[in-house]
Parts: sequence; structure tokens; C-alpha cells
Amino acid sequence: MTWYSYAESDPDRLAIVGDEVRLTFGELSNQVNQIIHALDELGVGRGDAVAIVLPNEWEYLPLELACLSTERYVVPVNRHLTAPEIAYILGNSEPKLVLTNADLLPTVREAADEAGLPGSDRIYTTGDPQSESAWSKVWAAKPTDPPQRRLSGSVMFYSSGTTGKPKGIKRALSGLTPQAESELGRETWEMLNLTTEPGVHVVAAPMYHSAPNALTLSALGRGVTIAFPPASRFDAETFLEFAQRIGMTESFMVPTMFQRLLRLPDDTRKRFDSSTIRAVVHAGAPCPVSVKQAMIEWWGPVLEEFYGSTESSVVTTVNSKQWLDAPGTVGAARPGWQIQIRGADGEPAEPGVEGLIYSLGSTPFDYVKDPDKTAATWDGNALLIGDIGKLDEQGRLFVLDRRTDLILSGGVNIYPAEIEFVLVEHPSVVDVVVIGVPDEEWGQRVVAIVQPTDEAEWGELSEELMRFCQGRLAKYKQPSRIEITEELPRMATGKISRSRVREAYVGT
Repeated sequence: MTWYSYAESDPDRLAIVGDEVRLTFGELSNQVNQIIHALDELGVGRGDAVAIVLPNEWEYLPLELACLSTERYVVPVNRHLTAPEIAYILGNSEPKLVLTNADLLPTVREAADEAGLPGSDRIYTTGDPQSESAWSKVWAAKPTDPPQRRLSGSVMFYSSGTTGKPKGIKRALSGLTPQAESELGRETWEMLNLTTEPGVHVVAAPMYHSAPNALTLSALGRGVTIAFPPASRFDAETFLEFAQRIGMTESFMVPTMFQRLLRLPDDTRKRFDSSTIRAVVHAGAPCPVSVKQAMIEWWGPVLEEFYGSTESSVVTTVNSKQWLDAPGTVGAARPGWQIQIRGADGEPAEPGVEGLIYSLGSTPFDYVKDPDKTAATWDGNALLIGDIGKLDEQGRLFVLDRRTDLILSGGVNIYPAEIEFVLVEHPSVVDVVVIGVPDEEWGQRVVAIVQPTDEAEWGELSEELMRFCQGRLAKYKQPSRIEITEELPRMATGKISRSRVREAYVGT
């Protein structure tokens, strides 16, 4: 089934619900068809890209569905990024139009100008239909008849690399119908115990990330109602109240959300009725064993975990019962796929031996305008995920650490090089190393260790550098602490020794 097949067979079924919207599948289908006509008239052709810079608003979905039904690319952009950061993504992906909202419009216009996109007349906003840039003005008068043919588009997510610059992950258009694509995806959602029974999927995590985006689209394709909470920023108590009121049956979450939920007062938690929940999928960061055990004790065996990356897609899955048999595992490889752990010699390692994680079975992709990076990621049909892990005798994967330099905070990847590039621009900085230090709530927090110039005044430098990062880095990338040191440790080659920096600062 697909979302539009439900529009044909059950048009009055509720598709999208929120504080300000109730949209049936029939109404959603009409709006998607109108947007397709609008894109055609705007000259957004097959293979062209459309960027979306929004919080979790319901208007995200009709435009995304229109593109995914007509061989167009969707580029979700993190709405927390600064104008220069957004400009890089817009310049790299070259979208034909951008959808944002009134609050973000000044930042997006600045980014579009910096990226050299053709004019602000291709930047539209959700919300007020009377505003000059209103998106609804573009499509609302268009016909509702469906396109002559439906062929699948693709979502082009941006995932930063160790160079610090985001990388667009682009897959070739399949030439398949959405119906055929849906059948290919059936195995994945069945492994995660997601069903076609009527229910409500609550959008808890940002749609600009691949997993929550994909799970939301999957839910619509299974005829499940999509519910948008009143606030796009996750608040534990507000989330519980909304989930209770709406009758949540499924969602995608990250471990940081679990930790916040578990910190709620006992009486607040006891008031929540979890009996409607069928599946809560989680990924995006390692989940502490104690946290997952506590969530299973509270909500029951409804937690479904997978391991993978934006590049690899879902590599392993593990349900609550399987996880309780081997706490800490992220599961075994999905049917037809293979996981390899490779040692320093590049050869497959024996069970129990740590090494780099490779997946065999992932769909080929290219990094946009970066063939060297693409080539370095693949070894034949084996994709380097790059995390450190090991397999047990039963083929279950245990992820031991993330990429060497990667910081993972609240389920979001933060890349040290990007922050280092900003700090080293300050005239008082000779060199800098950015690391992640353990944090109970966030997993890791960002700490920068700075070697200043001889002339620098140490007393106020940390605060000055914190201010320097504001406006140059998204808030979640800004260091929570900046340490000043006379000299950073170096190797014989002259390169900074990150391992010695970590030894000195992790845990402080």
C-alpha cells in the first residue's frame, strides 16, 4: 500500500493531525496533486531538488510527498544552522526552490544570497496565507487531478564528514513506482514490528534527520495517522501529555528523550497510560543499558532498535525480547545483508574481536560533488560505516564507540573539525582541539582546548571565544566549555595528539 492508495480506498481516514490541522488522506492527496502541478509550472523538473528548512510542521509532508511521487529530490535542512551553514548546503545541492517559515525567512534569504541562488521569489513560507511569500498562494488554485505517472523521487540528506563540511548523500532515481518502492520497504518496517493497523505516529524527533523522516513517511504509507506535537522542541512532560491525548501507537525517538522522560517525577510518569503503544523505534546514538531497561520496565517490550547510518540505512534490528537476552546489542544483520568487522589489516575479524564496522547490502550512493569521498567510503560492495564494534558468536553486533573524532550529543552528530575551523579564525588562537566529554544526559558535550598566542590575555579569552562562536555555529555545536592551555601535545610529525588530549580532559 501507499499513502495515495489509502486516499483512493479510504479518503476520510485521518492522515495528519495537530493543534491547527486535521487533514484526511483524501485532502492530503488533493493538496499533493496541486503542489505537483505547481512544481511543474515553476519549472522544477524531474531530477531537480527542493530544499525544506522547517521545524516539525505539518506542511513539511505535502511538499515532500509531491517530490517523492514525481522523480524529484527533497533536501531537508537543519533549521538550527546559521546562515553560512545553510548557504553551504544550498550551494552544494542547488535547489530550485526553498520552503521555510516566517521566523526563519531572514536567515534563509541571507543563506540563499550567499549561495547565489536565483532570487528570493523562489523562497516560500508556511503559515499566513496572506503573506507576500506564502507557499499556499503558489499551489492552492491548481487542479487536484493526479499526475499522469508516479515515479519515485528521493530524499537527499546532508551528513557531515570528518572534514567538517556536510556531505549530500544522493542516490540515483530508481525509476520505480512508489508502490514498488513501498513493497521493497515492507521488510524493514515488518522487522521493526510496524503494522498497517490504524494508529497514530507521533513525530518526536526532527524531520531533517533521516530516521524520523523515513519512519514518518513509512507510517503514512501504512495508513497510520501522523500527529505533530504543539512544540517542535522536545519537552518530556508535554510529549507525554500529547501522546496520551492523541492515543500514540508508535514513534521514533533517541536515547536522550528516554533519559528526560525517566527524570520526570514518579507521579507524572504513573499518570501516563502506555497501553496504546505498539512500537517505539530508536536509533541515532548508543542507548545506555540502564536507560533501555528502565524504559522497557515502564512502557513494556515495545522498544525496537536499529543500527545504521544515513549512508547505510538500516543494517541491524533488535526487538525488546532479543535485547533483554543480550543487553547492549544492536542486533544481527537484516536478512540478505552482512556485517563485517575488519581489523587493522583490513581483513574480517573473528567474533569477539574489535574493529571497524562494514555493511554489505547497502544501496549505492554518491556524495554530491565529492567523488573522492565516495570512493573512500566503499570497498567493492562493502560500505565503511566507520564505527568500532564487535560481533558475538551468534552474529549480534555490539557498537563500542563512534568514529574516532566524532562527537555524538543528544543523538546528533557534531564534527570537531567544523568547530576547530571557526575557533582558529580568532586572532588569539594558535591551535585548537575539540573533543567530546562524557555527559549523563547528552551522551557527550563539546569541549574545546585552545592554545593561545603569546600576546593573548588568558583571563577573558574563554568567554570571548564562546561569544565568537555565536552566529558562526549552530547552538548545539557551540562548545559547552573552552579550556586554555599553554601548549597542545603533539606527535613527532608535529600533528596534535588527540589521544593525549582526550586522556588529559575526558572526565574533567
